[in-house]
This record gives sequence, structure tokens and C-alpha cells, in this order.
Amino acid sequence: MPRLVLLGLDAGDKDYIQSRASALPCLQKHLRSGRLFTLDAPKALSGSVWPTFYNGTDPGVHGIYQHLVWDARRMGVRRIGADWCYYRPFWQEIEEAGHHVIVLDVPYSFPVALKQGIEITDWGTHGQTFPVASNRNGVQTLLNRIGKSPIGRETPIQKTSKELHTIHQQLIKSAEVKGQLIMELAGMPDWDVLLAVFAETHRGGHIFFSDDDEKPFDRVTPLLEIYQAVDWALARIIDQVDDETTVVIFSAHGMMRDYAQGHLVRPLMKKINEVFLETHSHIPPKRPWKANSLIPYLRKVVPPRLQYAIGASSPDVVRQWVVEKEMIGGLDWSVTPAFALRTDIRTEIRLNLAGRESQGMLKPHSELHDAYVNFMKNVFLELRDRETDARLVDEVVDTHHIFPGARNALLPDFVITWHPRPFVKRAYSPLVGDLTSAQLPGARGGDHTDYGFAIVPHSMADLHPLQHITDLAGWSKRFVNGAR
Repeated sequence: MPRLVLLGLDAGDKDYIQSRASALPCLQKHLRSGRLFTLDAPKALSGSVWPTFYNGTDPGVHGIYQHLVWDARRMGVRRIGADWCYYRPFWQEIEEAGHHVIVLDVPYSFPVALKQGIEITDWGTHGQTFPVASNRNGVQTLLNRIGKSPIGRETPIQKTSKELHTIHQQLIKSAEVKGQLIMELAGMPDWDVLLAVFAETHRGGHIFFSDDDEKPFDRVTPLLEIYQAVDWALARIIDQVDDETTVVIFSAHGMMRDYAQGHLVRPLMKKINEVFLETHSHIPPKRPWKANSLIPYLRKVVPPRLQYAIGASSPDVVRQWVVEKEMIGGLDWSVTPAFALRTDIRTEIRLNLAGRESQGMLKPHSELHDAYVNFMKNVFLELRDRETDARLVDEVVDTHHIFPGARNALLPDFVITWHPRPFVKRAYSPLVGDLTSAQLPGARGGDHTDYGFAIVPHSMADLHPLQHITDLAGWSKRFVNGAR
């Protein structure tokens, strides 16, 4: 049977690639010779895109929205796992149908699903959810020879010019080494499907996306150089496979300039909770409010260079502890109707529901619950820049409404979508008053969009319409089973 190669660009942005195609010859060639599909991704849950891709199901079914998710029983964060999240990647079904499969570095995938084929997880992913794993001794020998991935760990703090230069060079080298590993895997005999993902476009987009990358193309930027390194690796891989092999280049989501106002979220949630409880339950604010005090204090007094060094070398358990402390450190659950889970280009809100959370205080579907939800939504929707009076929030997304399924209770209850605009120092909402944050803008230049893409050869483009990232799983299964 003809072979299928799926080459993923993690957070590779369709619009960015199209606008700079003249500097990306391999991608330009495939854009000209193939058909480009824009693929919708789960709305507002950017961390769910890869599990949605490989399971072929929505987040309400698989329950994954980040690699560290909320555990309502322990009132803290927990790493995703196949013991409680839905996990049946489509390449497992392809193998069970009698085909030989090779899979490398699909983000957020668990170690390992294949029994007969070759699977390598978290060798060179952006998030590195689990320790590196593979399912064959011979593959481990190959990894030992190739060496450790140069991509390293992400530490989302402000970086010096020297640190940025080092990261930039690491990502260019990482694309080269990832390409070499994929070529070695592609050179192995007796495979039908090869799926591999480049993480460099993801890390590079977060760190190096700048105002220049939003403008029409007129010069090479650090981010474009990373894309060029990936483009060169793609060309080498594709040149190695024979003409009978179908190559699909895709991404599960894209990248845009990060205009989130995440620095406002936790002080705003403090105001929302205090004003609501004082108004509806006659509970006065507690003083002083100590939530999230330790980690912000350390970020303030420890030099960024030292923070970066500590973060890059810290084990996962320490990094998880820091995430949890930033999220909920110091909260008193008896007076916390809701709290922020995570903040980047969007903000995830979790209600502290009685009967769901082990220390829940808001009774589901009660008058107090409904009043709180309406109040919280209105505060965010009326949040404005104090200097310009421009609104800061586009939408408050109800995830349970748009993502039904057996595991939708694991998801955030609401996601705040920010309006694209520059960093705001002072804001206000008529319902809770003024809000000032001394925090600096985030360390990320770019963050995620709600759509990806696929470039499919014209000869295969009509196999099945591609509209959503879940369609790639079914498309791939139909291809290998001869439905062409």
C-alpha cells in the first residue's frame, strides 16, 4: 500500500507561513502543489488541541485542557494520565487494523500506545509532559546515538538578550536534530504510516513572536529563522521518501501576538469574590488577602536571570508546585466562589462548586450560583482600560455548553477571551471599581489561535473534507484502509 507521512508543526501558524512563503521554499512548494485546509480547533481551550487531534474527540470527551489540570478532590493541580483521561489515539487503531506505524513526539500523548510499531514520546516536545519513553530497545539505541534533544525546557519568565540568543540557537539546532531523527526513522523498513511533530515553531512563537512578525514581510526575524530551520528539515525528510508516499503537513493550532491581560486576573477575581459575597451573603472582605503572595514575591526579589536558571533546571515536581502556588496559594475556600486556573492569551475560570470540589462552597444551580455567574460574567465583559475606556474582554465562553461529554466536568467552567490590545496598567469595571497591577507584561510574545491547517496533495484532497482537527484522525484511517 502507498505510505502516509504526517508532519506536524506544533503551533505552526497558517497565516504566518502564507505571508512568508517566499522565505520558506519547502512549505511554499507544497502550498502551490497541494490544497490548503483551515482546521477549526476547540474554541478557547488551546491546551486541548493535541488530545483532540489524536483522540478524534472534543475536550468534553477526553477531559484534557492542559498537561497540569485541576484535581477537585485534592484542591490542587494534577498531571494528566490515561487512568482518568480518555486516551485512544488513532494510530493505535491503525496498528490494530494491521498496519505498521511510527510515531514521534505528538504533544500530550501518553507513553506508549503502540505494541508492534515504533513510538517515541516527549523526546523533543514543547511541554514535555512525561519523561522520554519508547517501546523498543533498538529505538532507545537510536536515541542514545542522536543524543538529547536541544530544545530544553520552557521557563516562562522575562529573559536577557543573551538568554534569548541562546534559546534561538537551541531551537534552530533542535529543528536540525529533529529532522535527522525523523529521517532515520523514515529510513527503517516496513512502515505504512509515519507521524512526527516539530515543537520548535511552538516554542519559537511563544518567545520570539514580535510586532515585526505581525507586519507584512520585509525582513528576516528570529522567529522566521526558526521557521526556516524547520522548513529545511521538512525538505530533507520529504526528499528522502519515494514519490508513492503521500505527505501531509499540518498543525493543530496556530500562533498570534499575545495581547492577554493576565496580570489583571487574580486581583480582579479577588474583587469579584469579595464584592459578591459582601453584597449577597454579607461576608466582609478578609484582611490582609494573602493569596498567591509567595511566588509573586519571589518573582519580584529574585533576579530574572537566576529565575530562569532555577526554572530550567528544576524537576517536574517543583515546577508543578510553583504552578499550584501561583494559582491558589493562600486561598480560603470557604470564601472563594471561583478562582482562575491559568492565564495566558485566555483566562480559565473554575467555580468552587459544592459536591464537585472537595471544599466547594457554591451550591450548583442555586440562586446564589446563578447570581454569581451573572455577576462574574458582567464584571469581565465590562472591564475597561482606565486610560482609553476601551473594553478589554471579547467573550466569556461557557465550556460545558459547547463541549458536552462524560469528562466535561474536568474542564474549566468559563474561559475569558481577551480583546487584542497592548498591555494595560490600569483597568476598571463599574461593578467592582478600579484595578491596578504592578506586574510586568508576560514573558511570551505570542500565544495560540483557535485554528490549525493541513496541506494535502491535490490527488488526495477529496478523500474527505477537512474542516476540524478531529477530521485528520478519520482521514488517516480511511487512507491506510484503502478508502481513496
